[in-house]
Amino acid sequence: MPNSNFKGGLKIENPYPSNEIDLIRIPLPDKVVLPMQQRIGNQAIPCVSIGEHVLTGQIIATIDDDRCAPVHASISGTVTAIGNHVYAHQSGLKGLCVTIESDGKDEWVDTSIGCTENYKACLPLTIYDKIRISGIVGMGGAGFPTHTKMRLAAGCKNIIINATECEPGITCDAALMQAYPTKVIRGVEVLLHIIGAEKAIIAIEDDKQDSINELNKYCNNERIEIKVIPTKYTSGAEKILIKTLLGIQVPSGKFASDVGILCLNVATVVAMFDAVVENRPLISRAVTLAGSAIKEPKNFQVRLGATYDYLLSFVDLEEGSHKVTMAGLMMGINLKGTDYSVSKNTNCIFIDKAQESVVAQECIRCGMCNTVCPVELLPQQLYWFSKSENIEKAMDYNLLDCIECGCCSYVCPSNIPLVDYYQFSKALYKKQTQEKAQIEKARERFEFREMRLERNKSERAALMEAKKIALKEKMAKDRSQKEKIDAALERVNAAKIDNMEEDAS
Repeated sequence: MPNSNFKGGLKIENPYPSNEIDLIRIPLPDKVVLPMQQRIGNQAIPCVSIGEHVLTGQIIATIDDDRCAPVHASISGTVTAIGNHVYAHQSGLKGLCVTIESDGKDEWVDTSIGCTENYKACLPLTIYDKIRISGIVGMGGAGFPTHTKMRLAAGCKNIIINATECEPGITCDAALMQAYPTKVIRGVEVLLHIIGAEKAIIAIEDDKQDSINELNKYCNNERIEIKVIPTKYTSGAEKILIKTLLGIQVPSGKFASDVGILCLNVATVVAMFDAVVENRPLISRAVTLAGSAIKEPKNFQVRLGATYDYLLSFVDLEEGSHKVTMAGLMMGINLKGTDYSVSKNTNCIFIDKAQESVVAQECIRCGMCNTVCPVELLPQQLYWFSKSENIEKAMDYNLLDCIECGCCSYVCPSNIPLVDYYQFSKALYKKQTQEKAQIEKARERFEFREMRLERNKSERAALMEAKKIALKEKMAKDRSQKEKIDAALERVNAAKIDNMEEDAS
């Protein structure tokens, strides 16, 4: 049966509380730097050129594959650069970006083609395609193309809208729900129409009372339930949320769609409503700015491609050296500086005062990490296996089920970066798996070559044997024919002799 609580996890208070959670619209940026890699899958290919004038909402990059989620111009202006720029990733690697200088007009391309307010008259395939060309991906952080996820879940019985906020300190989804409660509800109704599900549950934590009140005010659909759950990290993890709300255990290695469930982030639902009903592609999102170096946390509705520095110009930032984190304090990534731009999965930016690094100590085997693991793994055992690079044993202890939430690292009294070890082990497992696959492929190629050579050898031997048999048969036939001819000649000669003897007598 469903349980409003779950084993493990942590109750972490919001480290950067705010009196009011407002969604602030800020002026258009003077320029945007749009990454071509804003989703899971292959990098989009620019379809514009330097010097070209583009309109807001115009597709500037796409790629021909099933998971295609195009990139759109988030402002109108001139394309000034197409080249590599650093991505918001801890690797510090650069990726292809398109830079647009604003003309200050924000002129839109015609986006009226496709679905409208009368979406119920549209076929699901038409709506899927509208969501695809609108460039919508999972906005909770994963970046999986929404149209693909929806098609995989077509015909599922339940829809879960994740409005829990993934980590403490992030409030952009709460601000979005308070600003656009009708879009949330109507977006869920669009989903119910497309998927054909029996019901939808909007899961929201109990510390978001204002958002809960707004959603209840506008929800009059009996197929939509607003379910309040305790505020506990990691309640927003997909598999945990499914088990909490429906009592269904998603098997290891499987996905929500495998058990007839579709899970989407609430911001994704709003973006989907904008695309299907209002014909607006994904060109902006809500972003939380918080941290110990920011005097007052704020949530901004900002155009994609806006730089971090542009966003930070709207908050009171304390001077000094800072630590920059994107995507959350627990599962986020540390960045070097602020020379990055907002992408579709940028839900938050934390700017904290720089602190001295903590030195890890030896594991004291206290077992606290085992207690807080929300997916009921044995982090301590995984740590020892990962440290010794015993990947096979780590896999036996379900390493791949680790969601890298950081609960174990958070409570570790020895300050061991446990998640770093798990990430290393997963990477090593992936590498070993690829190497094994390559070896297996090479072995199969070798065995096939040997088989082919043996087959050719056998075929040649069989052919030679057949030729020998044919030659023997021919020779035998020739001998038989010669014997017949010789016998006939002997009979003719004998007849001539007989005739000569008769004539002589």
